[in-house]
Amino acid sequence: MEIVRTIGPQTERYAVLGERLGHTWSPYIHNTLFKAAGMDAVYLPVTIDREHLASVVDVLRYSFSGFNVTIPYKERILPFLDEMDARAVAMQAVNTVEIRDGRLIGHITDGLGMMRAIMEKGIGVDGISALILGGGGAARVAGYEILERGGKVMFALRSPEKGPLLVRSFLREFPDAAGRIDYTILNGIKGSYDLVINCTPVGMYPDTERSPVDRQVLELCGAVFDAVYNPRVTRLLQMAGECGIPAVEGFGMLYYQAVEAERFWNPGRVPEKSVLREIYQSLLRQL
Repeated sequence: MEIVRTIGPQTERYAVLGERLGHTWSPYIHNTLFKAAGMDAVYLPVTIDREHLASVVDVLRYSFSGFNVTIPYKERILPFLDEMDARAVAMQAVNTVEIRDGRLIGHITDGLGMMRAIMEKGIGVDGISALILGGGGAARVAGYEILERGGKVMFALRSPEKGPLLVRSFLREFPDAAGRIDYTILNGIKGSYDLVINCTPVGMYPDTERSPVDRQVLELCGAVFDAVYNPRVTRLLQMAGECGIPAVEGFGMLYYQAVEAERFWNPGRVPEKSVLREIYQSLLRQL
């Protein structure tokens, strides 16, 4: 009988840590990327409770090559890290941990994945004006990426009292951005923007008939990205199509943040762009 070896002593090990991982796409995405790159590697979901985070991280430090963290550990992981890059420091959150000689280096790739998904649709992100709906974690990474690229950001918030604190936090990172960042009320948006980025959960299953803004807002804008990916085509994206403007679905962010994590873990071993696009289309067929 032929024995097929799939995992052995030389296999590189990666993981995602979370409290609930029943619906995570990360193992499918990363294991597909490993296979495309010809790597002897495996990616596993690791469900843990909060009390055991420290002990699990200690095991990963010396026996894994890298790992991801998801809710509720993006902030809780910080005390266990030896180093963080500029994005992670600014956001005070990490979703990707690179392991180098036993040192844990934290990165956050959500914003990079979002920008890559948008650019893959032929939409520019350098020096643009962006209307960002929401003020949570996804909105913050979106704001960071737009400001980093010399753009302007308007946060549209349901609770405007959060606005001054949000603006001040970004001005600490971007002291020259005083004229490039502001906030408004979600139901009081005015003006036109190059890009609308929805970082609220409005429109997510099962509330699929709702949109965070009405059509009048979109008619003045150049393109729309929706971080919601269930359903793939949200009511917001439907309205963008009706307005004749480019619409980018949220699954691209999920996929490309994984690709960006691979760049930290395995520089030089990420599949080329054409292969990445083929994998993305294959994943979409699985949704």
